[in-house]
Amino acid sequence: MARRLAVTLYYDVTSPYSWLAFEVLCRYRVLWQMDLKLKPAFLGAVMQNTGNQPPGLLPQRGHYMMKDVKRLATFMDVPLKTSDECWKYIMTKGTLAPQRLLTAANQECPEHLEALSRQLWTRLWSQSKEIHEKETFIQICAEVGMSRTQAEQLCAAATTTEVKEKLKAVTQEVIDLGAFGLPVFTTQLPQFEKPQMFFGSDRLELLAHAVGKPWLGPCPEQRSKL
Repeated sequence: MARRLAVTLYYDVTSPYSWLAFEVLCRYRVLWQMDLKLKPAFLGAVMQNTGNQPPGLLPQRGHYMMKDVKRLATFMDVPLKTSDECWKYIMTKGTLAPQRLLTAANQECPEHLEALSRQLWTRLWSQSKEIHEKETFIQICAEVGMSRTQAEQLCAAATTTEVKEKLKAVTQEVIDLGAFGLPVFTTQLPQFEKPQMFFGSDRLELLAHAVGKPWLGPCPEQRSKL
C-alpha cells in the first residue's frame, strides 16, 4: 500500500492568506490521499522574532494587499472580504485569544478544530465581527455542534498555562523551520532529512509538484467534473 502524504499547516486566523491555504488544502485531502495536520501558531510572535512587519505599516503594500486578497478570494472561491473593521480588530486586539482557543481545541477536541478555525475566519474576514470575547467563542462552539458545557470547558482550557505554553512551543517550532510569516505548510520529501517548508497560499502548486501530486487549481472538484 502506498504511503499517504502527510502535510502540516501552521496558521493564524489573523491571516487571510492562511484561510485561503487552509480551504484549498482541505479540498485536496481526498485527491492527494493526504493527512492534513492543523497547527495553530501565533503570527505576531513569528513576525516579532524574525523582524518582519505587518503589511499595513507600509501604506503602498497594505493598499495592494487589500486588492490582492479580494482577487484571490474570488479565484479560490473563499468567502473572504476585507474591511476597515477587520483591520481595526486585528490592530487593537490581535489574535492571541482565538489562537489559544484553537490550541486548546487541538488538545481537547481535535475533531472540532477544522470547523472552529473556519468559523473564526468567517466571522472576522467574511462578517467583519470581533473574535476575542468569551461569549463569541461560546457562540462559535455552538455553531460547530458543541454544547454549552463543552464550550465553557474549552474556554477555560484556553486560559491555562499548559495551553499558553503549547502555543508558544508550536510558534517556536515554525520559527525554527524558517518561517517569517504565515501560512506555512511542511511535508517530508524523501530526498531531504528534514521536513521542507513552503510559505504562502500561492505555493500550493509548488507543493503539488514537489510531492508528485496533480494540481487542478484551487477548486479541484470543479475541474474534475469537466
